[in-house]
Amino acid sequence: MRTPLATLAALDEDDLSEALIWIDWRSFESEVVTGFSDELAEDDAIGMLDEDEPRELVHRGATYAIPLTESGRDRYVMIASIAQILKDRYSVFVHSDSYGGSDTHGFLVLTNTEADLARRQHADWLSRNFEPLPMGIDGFSGKPIAYLGYTPPEGEAEEPAPRKKPFWKIW
Repeated sequence: MRTPLATLAALDEDDLSEALIWIDWRSFESEVVTGFSDELAEDDAIGMLDEDEPRELVHRGATYAIPLTESGRDRYVMIASIAQILKDRYSVFVHSDSYGGSDTHGFLVLTNTEADLARRQHADWLSRNFEPLPMGIDGFSGKPIAYLGYTPPEGEAEEPAPRKKPFWKIW
């Protein structure tokens, strides 16, 4: 359920925390989709073709293939991809206190009209509590990520996984 901007700006820290979407680095991608979708107007809701394997999202009748990597970075691949899908109507912000160093990050979704109003009328509140979602970066590791419609430049792409020793060579 969406909280009006004027109400958000007047909330104390604890109540503001309850109004955010919280995503843990261990969350399932389907939880990311559901958390963000719950904050959207009904006609903007995002659906999944397969909740167990949410690689394809549906928004306003269009289907989007999300470039999941089967890695710990997929939370932010999904978050950035959702932000990309919604960019014409919504802005995504990350809670400054939770971003960087925490294993659970808080997100705020505002309509673009609300985001513009927040920048004009509640600039101190916005800058004190939030920053725009950094696109193309996994907020948990700081590493570059691909997302819907974006691939990191050559050399910034995810490094290959380290070679694992065979199980019998663990000593």
